[in-house]
Amino acid sequence: MRKMSKSLGNTIDPLAVLKESGADILRLWTASTDYFEDVRIGKEVLATTTDAYRKLRNTFRYLLGALAGFDEAERLPAAEMPELERWVLHRLAELDAELREATEGFEFNRYVRLISSFANDDLSAFFFDIRKDSLYCDSPASPKRRAYRTVLDTVFHALVRWMAPVLCFTTEEVWQTRFPDEGGSVHLLEWPEIESGWKDEALGSKWDLIRATRENVTESIEPLRREKVIGSSLEAKVLYPDAQIDLLDTELSELAEIYIVSEVDAAQSETIEVTRSDYLKCGRCWRLLPEVGEDGGLCARCEGVLNG
Repeated sequence: MRKMSKSLGNTIDPLAVLKESGADILRLWTASTDYFEDVRIGKEVLATTTDAYRKLRNTFRYLLGALAGFDEAERLPAAEMPELERWVLHRLAELDAELREATEGFEFNRYVRLISSFANDDLSAFFFDIRKDSLYCDSPASPKRRAYRTVLDTVFHALVRWMAPVLCFTTEEVWQTRFPDEGGSVHLLEWPEIESGWKDEALGSKWDLIRATRENVTESIEPLRREKVIGSSLEAKVLYPDAQIDLLDTELSELAEIYIVSEVDAAQSETIEVTRSDYLKCGRCWRLLPEVGEDGGLCARCEGVLNG
């Protein structure tokens, strides 16, 4: 790799990057650069930045869709929320402190990395993945769905403000898309208000362990998917070592939802065992549950939502 120099004629014109990739990607690359080391740019570096930008944009797109029609009447107090939602609020409080520290130290690359990791790992790959069932299948009045959408609204207001200095055009587009009639600009907003009381170290530690077990379950399911024994993780029944299950202090039905499987049971073994569930599939939520009488029939929840 050669150092860029005007005399060598191997520099990259920022205007060319703007024309090909857009201003926000160039700004994201700039903010992501560790200026304490040699600055690198090229097609591969910009491709990586473009991928990071696309993931952030997809996070905003999901939030906009999932929050359609949300209003204050739907909001639920944090104290009434399930643990998963309170864990996300805990992560927001942690992230808020870390981002303030990064800005005070002019560590812009750390700032962007923290937000990207939160959006990709905590939200898209975990929180959104688990709660999509509740969003699409629960009744609008369901406390779990209300809690989920309340937290999504909180996350939206935090992310759009945090990213506004970097993704100027994208965040303005996102803000105007959600609030087209309220006027104003995202760039006139202040730093989001994150309640310090949301921070809960014990809850954070518990959910760190749950996330680790979820990764173990996912790895154990993959061989069955490759061998076509099951098509979706929802078809899997998981037998988890009972000694480890006890440490999680979580209902087995909740673990099944977190792992996105049919059922979880404790077993006197040292390893995770995965088999195909004997239950039938609900035709609406696609979960395999004991109350489904025939394949394609409705589970109790879906029956209640549609006919209750």
